[in-house]
Amino acid sequence: MSLSPRPIAAISTALQDAAIGVVRLSGPGSHEVALRCFRPLSGKVPRPRRACVGRVFDAQGDIDLAVLTLWAAPASFTGEDMAEFSCHGGRVVLYDVLAALLEAGARQAGPGEFTRRAFLNGKLDLAESEAIIDLITAGSRAAARAALSQASGALSQRCRALRAGLVEADADILAYVDFSDEGVVQADPAVLCAALRKAEAGLDALLATCRRGRVVKEGAPTAIIGKPNAGKSSLLNLLAGSERAIVTELPGTTRDVVSETVSVGGLALRLLDTAGLRDTADPVERIGVQRSRQAAAEASLLLAVFDASRPWDELDDRVLSLCEGREAIAILNKTDLPQRMELSALQRRFPSPVRLCAATGEGLPELERRLCELYLPAPDEVLLTSLRHAEAAGRAREAVRRAREAIEQGVEPDIAEVDLREAIEALGEITGESVTQDVIDSIFSRFCVGK
Repeated sequence: MSLSPRPIAAISTALQDAAIGVVRLSGPGSHEVALRCFRPLSGKVPRPRRACVGRVFDAQGDIDLAVLTLWAAPASFTGEDMAEFSCHGGRVVLYDVLAALLEAGARQAGPGEFTRRAFLNGKLDLAESEAIIDLITAGSRAAARAALSQASGALSQRCRALRAGLVEADADILAYVDFSDEGVVQADPAVLCAALRKAEAGLDALLATCRRGRVVKEGAPTAIIGKPNAGKSSLLNLLAGSERAIVTELPGTTRDVVSETVSVGGLALRLLDTAGLRDTADPVERIGVQRSRQAAAEASLLLAVFDASRPWDELDDRVLSLCEGREAIAILNKTDLPQRMELSALQRRFPSPVRLCAATGEGLPELERRLCELYLPAPDEVLLTSLRHAEAAGRAREAVRRAREAIEQGVEPDIAEVDLREAIEALGEITGESVTQDVIDSIFSRFCVGK
């Protein structure tokens, strides 16, 4: 994509009435266009990186009293000359300021064009650019922090380190392939294989974070399961912070799957409150139980609720069986009542169930802690949150494996080099060092205008 010789302009804040709104420009001539529509109260031309108060105006007169800040290339977000007007946030004001800038010589920016320019000018790589839209659209604190980590270059640094090791191994192979007639000896296969095994291990570790990364980014599809009146709907209401589901003392109140997205411990959960698991002659409730089993089968996480005030029975066994081979947290509910449940069967699968009173919220911090242990990354851990990144890392992993196996089997070095080159290219797709224009266009089309 060639950059327009005209500066681009757009409203960069949400189009709703607010205290402050921002209109930004980028590109050669941004400062000149901005100053054609701005009259400093001091009478002095503003200096770059210094906020200046003045009046924005058009041919009809003054539009707003605003703050103008200029940035000089390359020390700006896009790497170009930039200007930003911090205006009063009314939609009429923002549209009039933008119109004045367009009249003064700018053109309307396209979706994500500011960030695209930052990428093309080397201010951001592709993974860092993608993380910006993830940060904007984050639905939980965990998702926002994961996106910020990637926007700050954590994933890019990991990929570049892996790529550098592969490039070094590739160079050793190519040196022999290209210059063996000049006395260059073949690289030691044992040394090459050790380097490739190290790269494999690094890629395996990165790919192992993909499931948790997707949960952090998108939220965990979570089914609340249990027998009738175990307290499933009370738990949903507790986590949602409102009376989202009907709660009564009558069994079978919930007859369908009730969904709600909540944030627990900074993590988004897409909760599904299911009908109590039991045999029933009621045709409506029977459909609800069938849907509950389907929801439980499709969920990433099960919150299995057991009523501590009632004896363990065959229905609890059914609930426990649904947790076999699944990621699940057992919740021992109604701990405010006398305990009548014998816990030996439960503790064989869950040695330390969360003790909770869904009616009062007692025990909720422990549930939050367990969820964080399952999904949240360590402070310096890098998560794969993008399917595009995971697919590229997976291709790199398989190509490295093929190259290592070829070297171990004593095949010609140039055959292994083809696979190494594929791995290097795949890792470069993540950071943008080897990516097609179609991929770039697709990524930036997801951005809003103004970012």
